[in-house]
Amino acid sequence: MIRKVPLIVILGSTGTGKTKLSLELAERFGGEIISADSMQVYANLDIATAKATREEQSRVRHHLLDVATPSEPFTVMHFRNKALPIIENLLSQSKCPIVVGGTNYYIESLLWDILVSSTSTEDISLSPSATASSAGNAAKPIAAAATTTNEASNEVQDVAPVSENSKNPSFIDPSEMLTMQSEFLHNHLRTFDPETANRIHPNNKRKIIRAIEFYQESGQTLSSKLKEQRQQPGGNRLGGPLRYPHTILFWLRCNQEVLNARLDNRVDGMLEQGLLREIRAFHNEHNVDKSNPSSSSATSPSVLSSSSGRDYTKGVLQTIGFKEFIPYLERFSAANDEKIDEYLRANAYKMPTEEHFKQRAGSINEPSDSDTEAVAANDTIDPKDQLPPGLDVLNSCLNELKLVTRRYSKKQQKWINNRFLASNDRKVPDLYELDTSDVGRWHECVYSPAVTIIDCYRSSQVCEIQPMKKRIHPGAGLNEEITNFCAICQRHFIGEYQWNLHLKSNRHKKRKESVKRKQAERPTEEEK
Repeated sequence: MIRKVPLIVILGSTGTGKTKLSLELAERFGGEIISADSMQVYANLDIATAKATREEQSRVRHHLLDVATPSEPFTVMHFRNKALPIIENLLSQSKCPIVVGGTNYYIESLLWDILVSSTSTEDISLSPSATASSAGNAAKPIAAAATTTNEASNEVQDVAPVSENSKNPSFIDPSEMLTMQSEFLHNHLRTFDPETANRIHPNNKRKIIRAIEFYQESGQTLSSKLKEQRQQPGGNRLGGPLRYPHTILFWLRCNQEVLNARLDNRVDGMLEQGLLREIRAFHNEHNVDKSNPSSSSATSPSVLSSSSGRDYTKGVLQTIGFKEFIPYLERFSAANDEKIDEYLRANAYKMPTEEHFKQRAGSINEPSDSDTEAVAANDTIDPKDQLPPGLDVLNSCLNELKLVTRRYSKKQQKWINNRFLASNDRKVPDLYELDTSDVGRWHECVYSPAVTIIDCYRSSQVCEIQPMKKRIHPGAGLNEEITNFCAICQRHFIGEYQWNLHLKSNRHKKRKESVKRKQAERPTEEEK
């Protein structure tokens, strides 16, 4: 009997146990792990990005960790071009490649032959569900970066790095696009690719720029390229066909309340692991000064502002787990870090309560000439109860990190639901749900079912564990490639589904009634 060697992909929100399962399956089936995390590709920030520990990496070979320079962006194209040869090499040796990570568009770039621009930072298939809300997302790096790694061989290219279109009078230098208004760029895109312009929100500057760059580099419009991919056998509205027919997807899920508590505990545990020292060292070495004219992103209107004028949206500087601490890092010194760490060690790394912070508010702020009386008052406080300067700021940063991490976990789940379970015309490998809510039942609920599913697949046996059922997206059958503009709310919407949702929304209805009332109250010409 021929034993099939599948590509194993472990999906799920951060904190659901993806690393644990990947290690167990790699050891059980003799596989190797390919990290699909857009921030773990960068060296350093091991604690902040929750990388597999050195001990965990020693158990199983890991790929695509620490392969990029922190000061440079690393795009999904770089990831795809490095990961695909690794997968092919492992399969040729009958080893199971185990892709694990929370950057879902990285995973999509491996599973499907989707279009990836040489300068893109995410799937450029232009999901029709994009709306005005997508325009507010944090900016990703746009400029492509050269990388140096032993795993960079056998790279494939979608477009030529230099195009004859640069001689065209309408050619726009990519570095200049960052300084231009989205509306201008969107109108420019419409002149040569109106179909793509209709699929992209006028405020979604990143996707507009990628579409323009693709045309300038390849001489082909993005809409025509997508049509070619859709016409391939197995093609769909999001792009080309499935690359690997022998693929198993595991979706690790967790009760949201349990996950929230788990994520909060993870953040708290990072302090004890040395998070403060790590982010301080990283901040000192890799920050980018926007006042430097050589910085291509210095004039970008989307950069994350800071008191020092540094650009924290470039490469790993934008990562969750670093940028949340900028308010503390820029206000307090490394010497202050030691005072805080000493205090936390003495208190088992437990932060004071919010009430304690309020009571000791005078003792946490840095004293100034006008604070003489407050300082004198604090001298009466028991030294063991005094809080080091900046602890309140650091605590606020930690709380912000917890909030952002929770939001990101929900975003990851939404992506999987929409792109894997509700892709009606897309061939999606079987997706199996594993519940990680109760860590005490891990072997029963997670490891054992996963092993059973893989064993059955490799031996071509019918498995009693069934994959998740695909669901029909509520927007199925609607035109998702048109733009609608609501004159009442002054907003653009991409696709009929989003447009219909807006028309039914309470916000639109209230706004509509408000406009009607104002029009009724406005005096007519005769009344004037």
